[in-house]
Amino acid sequence: MRMTSDGLPSVVAELVVPTGTAKADAPAGGGGDWSTRVEELHPASAWRMSVVERLQRLQAEIDQRGAPVPTAAHTAMRIAARAVELKSSPARWYSGVNIERAWRAVHLADEVLVASSPDLPSRLPAIRATVTRKLTERDPRARALAPASFDVLGDAARRDVVLVALRGTHQASHDAATAVRSLRNRIILFGLLLLVINVAVGWLTALHDHMLPLCLGTGAATICPTGAPTPTGGDVWWLQLMGMLGASIAVVVLLLRTKPSVVPYTLTPYQAVVKVLLGAILAVVGVLVLRTGLLPDVIGNQAALLVLALVLGYSQQLGTRLLDSFADQVVQRAQPSATTPTTT
Repeated sequence: MRMTSDGLPSVVAELVVPTGTAKADAPAGGGGDWSTRVEELHPASAWRMSVVERLQRLQAEIDQRGAPVPTAAHTAMRIAARAVELKSSPARWYSGVNIERAWRAVHLADEVLVASSPDLPSRLPAIRATVTRKLTERDPRARALAPASFDVLGDAARRDVVLVALRGTHQASHDAATAVRSLRNRIILFGLLLLVINVAVGWLTALHDHMLPLCLGTGAATICPTGAPTPTGGDVWWLQLMGMLGASIAVVVLLLRTKPSVVPYTLTPYQAVVKVLLGAILAVVGVLVLRTGLLPDVIGNQAALLVLALVLGYSQQLGTRLLDSFADQVVQRAQPSATTPTTT
């Protein structure tokens, strides 16, 4: 392996610049303030401030280092800074391009700085702790950091091992976050479909009140959701509202069960929307089932019909709890402390 005069492996020190040049690449102002532009453009963006904080820590390490710093670290930090300064748009939010580019660049800079650090031996306990949070003990990259294997290596090989292990750790974290974003997007699309169905059914029934018969009984014993003696265009809207109200109880249960998360993407609001919209649909479908006469004499008045709509709205929990469990698993795998299974 090609080595530099400082003993750094070529994979780490492929492009090394003098310390003075490194500092010139930093933002203006002391050792470099990476937060100024972000505070001006996005003062309310929490994830951007987290990235900026990491950039500031990396800059502090560069300023304190007396040895040359690989150019790749500065390039990655500038990429992260540009990503946090970019304006958000629906397409960028949906794809996660800004946030994922920023964190991938920050992690790349961190990998290069740690692997090229002059005080690498003193950092090994922290490096091992970081790696074992994401890689299993059976992972070859984690096993290579074990003292029995690591201590017999030369300096260049040790730095390569550290770099590869940190890259694997960060890649596992990136993959887990991407999985959360992918699930979030699917939930959003499903929620939009449910919204279209609910609005279409309500709008068409409002125009043609006999298109969807939701009144039970006949003659003087007719029971309609709105309390009118005959079907009206508001029947389906009222049932949908009752179904949403019932589903909102399940939303409270979801909020109580959801664990705090530091993952950059959140699923809970979109899960809640799906529950509410699905509850509206089930309320209408359930009353239609009663309208067929399969369960005669179950409903005797309007209040009972509305209570049934509430129960039907909550009943969506039987299906969406599977989604809740799956979402919990995906989010927990993306947590910093979660270990990523390794196939062998």
